[in-house]
Amino acid sequence: MQHFFLGQSIYPSERETVTEESITYTGTFYRELPDGTEEEIRVPDRYDVPAGELLVIRSVLPQDYNENTIAIRSSLENVRVYIGGELRTVYDTKNTRPFGKNSASGYVFCETSGEDAGQEVRIELQSFTEKYSGVVNTVYCGDKLDIWGYIFHCYFMVTLIACTMLFSGLVVLIISLVLDIVYKTRFDLEYLGWCMILGAVWMLGESKLRQLFVPNASILSNMCFFVVMICPVPIMFYIDSVQQGRYRKVYHVAECIICVNFVICTVLQVLNIADFISTMFLSHIVIAGTFLTIFITICRDLIKGTAKHYKLPLIGLVAAMIAVMLEVTEVYRVVSMSGIFIAIGLVVLLVVTLIQTMDRIRELELARQKEARESLDYLTGLPMRHKGETLIIEKMQEHDGCLGFVDMDNLKKINDVYGHKAGDHALRLVGAMLTACMENAVVCRLGGDEFLFYLSEVSEVEMNTQMRKLFDSFEAAKNATTETSPAFLSCGLCMCRQGESFEEYYIRADKALYYVKQNGKNNYRFYEELAEQ
Repeated sequence: MQHFFLGQSIYPSERETVTEESITYTGTFYRELPDGTEEEIRVPDRYDVPAGELLVIRSVLPQDYNENTIAIRSSLENVRVYIGGELRTVYDTKNTRPFGKNSASGYVFCETSGEDAGQEVRIELQSFTEKYSGVVNTVYCGDKLDIWGYIFHCYFMVTLIACTMLFSGLVVLIISLVLDIVYKTRFDLEYLGWCMILGAVWMLGESKLRQLFVPNASILSNMCFFVVMICPVPIMFYIDSVQQGRYRKVYHVAECIICVNFVICTVLQVLNIADFISTMFLSHIVIAGTFLTIFITICRDLIKGTAKHYKLPLIGLVAAMIAVMLEVTEVYRVVSMSGIFIAIGLVVLLVVTLIQTMDRIRELELARQKEARESLDYLTGLPMRHKGETLIIEKMQEHDGCLGFVDMDNLKKINDVYGHKAGDHALRLVGAMLTACMENAVVCRLGGDEFLFYLSEVSEVEMNTQMRKLFDSFEAAKNATTETSPAFLSCGLCMCRQGESFEEYYIRADKALYYVKQNGKNNYRFYEELAEQ
């Protein structure tokens, strides 16, 4: 296998090289003028033709003509191709496009053969937009596969970049959502994911190969204009997040203006009053105003010194904004940049945002570890009072259960006689036994020799069984060494109902524990039993 790839990469190609010159029609073209005369013209070129009127060009095929295809690219134009007076090809999307006056730009192919040699070729072009009316693109002739191969060779890389951006945007969006769930906070990466998806849609919509990978190019073409109209929104969300909401009210006003412009332009397009390309200047004004607003807020932060907190994102954001401005000013021109500058700007923004995200994750992890250290008892490994009570309250809001207040007796005696290490060992035994015997219970250390637990979905009878198991297990464990043998457990229990007050049940469990402590210790009692007495 390696020899195969090595050979393919080293040895020259055996295919016939297809160049633009080899597939370009070299015949002479004439333009039919409104007064019935004609003039010789250059192709490609652009001519003064009012919007909606036909531009008719014609040529005569050579006597030795034997190609199977003639092709021309439509620039928002309807196209009709006649060979020898016979209508061979019609490109008009009025029955397939959802709205708008013009057919989407695309390559139009007309089948021919050697029998057409010496015949007249007549091409009619019609656009209802002033900026595209009168445009004549290069006319190709040759084998259809060769023509497509040349087009594919020219525009494949841009299309591949667009697909890569789309995939990367989806991955970034998924990763950001996962991070949002894990860390319970919103990351700037999410807004960047949406920016990348919009940029990819732009590039795919502008791709010369779009008619190959979508059945309806008109819809994808319109998506380019939607992107132009809404592209400032995720950028504003991004900068608002980076600036920590200092100018959120200002950005909300700008977002409302963007929405109004989007609605107006879309309504005009749907009603066939004005195509997106004709109203694009409104979107340009909105984008320019939005970016000016962002620029002013950044300048204010630079003056106040608060911009130093987002130096890296600032670099990427400026690059992305410049790229967007370059692209949107070209969207309605005959020659499009196909989104390549947007791709470059977003790649820069992605790199700096990833660096910032990794720094933020590191900070969150350090904060989480610090919180974990501060919320866990170093001796028993159980949650401390505040953390434990919070967990118990959450569990009590969802399930009935039993709240238990546990006290280890004779801790002072063990410390005085055997030392504090023996006392610590005894406390660790209590924590271990509570965790082992009270399966699925929330257990915490309140401090000193006091513990608290909550076991959900348990009856009083089942709780009795659990407590006997706890006392028997602790008895066996503490008698394994002389130092811990003086330890005993006292426990007060209270059956709880879902959603009721934690404080009330805590007081009841404490009263039950007090009763046990006053009546011999080394036992447990339910508050309900004491209430009946």
